[in-house]
Amino acid sequence: MSYPLFDSGYTLWAADLEARLKEQAGQSARALGIDPRLLLQSYYSGSTVTAALALIVSRHGLPGF
Repeated sequence: MSYPLFDSGYTLWAADLEARLKEQAGQSARALGIDPRLLLQSYYSGSTVTAALALIVSRHGLPGF
């Protein structure tokens, strides 16, 4: 699937996800080794930030969630 070059909605969604990860786990998506394309896919498939966080927690076993 192709994505637009710039999407302000995705930018805000990704920033919210990063902020929550850093706040709750002390790590960024990049530090966890999460492929940015997976984040794009999650956003464009309609996933909420909370759903994306739940997926990250289940895959990486992060404490504190």
